[in-house]
Amino acid sequence: MLRIRYLIVFILMVVHATSSFADEAAEMARKLQDPLANIKALMTDNDVSFDSGEDDDEVSYGFQFQPVYAIPFEDLGFNLVNRAVIPILGMAEGGQRPILGDEPNSGDTHTWGLSDSLLQFFFSPRTDSPWKWGLGPMVSLKTRTNSDLAGPGWGGGPIAVLVGDIGEHISTAFIAGHLWGDNDGFSISMLQPMIFYNLPDAWNIHYNNMITYSWDSESDDAWTVPLGLGVAKMISLKGGHGIEFSAGPYYNVVRPDGAADWTIKWGISWLLP
Repeated sequence: MLRIRYLIVFILMVVHATSSFADEAAEMARKLQDPLANIKALMTDNDVSFDSGEDDDEVSYGFQFQPVYAIPFEDLGFNLVNRAVIPILGMAEGGQRPILGDEPNSGDTHTWGLSDSLLQFFFSPRTDSPWKWGLGPMVSLKTRTNSDLAGPGWGGGPIAVLVGDIGEHISTAFIAGHLWGDNDGFSISMLQPMIFYNLPDAWNIHYNNMITYSWDSESDDAWTVPLGLGVAKMISLKGGHGIEFSAGPYYNVVRPDGAADWTIKWGISWLLP
């Protein structure tokens, strides 16, 4: 009889611990979904792009490291959220992606290296409202290691974000901005809708991709519009750390010459305590 009691107590402890980890993981997932959250994280946004390049039958690759470091200014009533985008690319011959402008890679084979990097700064008023906003500048740094991977070069522009929840399960964010660069009159507008449907056990189904319009391209090559869905899972670790895995396919319903028909996006993000 005593052994049965010990067994029941053990089972209840395991169930309680599992439930606690699941709740903590769900909270961590919501923080990563919020571009204005007061967090420190290292996020990645990677892709394998099919049917790209000069002959529309090549594969291109992109790996983006996105460190996030938020600084709360409680006495002044706002947070400063600092984000960076550091892209490492492997572009097929004739390959194209929006941030590279209107000149596709001219190399004879895949060109690998670092493209131009972006810094984003969001000033966000602290609020108890379910909706919040942030506004600030973004700056482009000329960090390319190869001219075929050239992005905006030195440049900058405004960027803004709106964040809010719709009901219990849906969280949203919308990032919009415009970037000018010194690379052949680079001028591009971008909109990044982020819509997450949160499921039990820290799973979610989401749309998270960037729609762009290049003002210095021909009208037929100006838009890039991806459609698709991704799936993500957050895992709570000891000490307040969390790891999230995400993956999903996207199809470019509108794209410039040399851009991929469709893409597999995947990411691994590390939330620090």
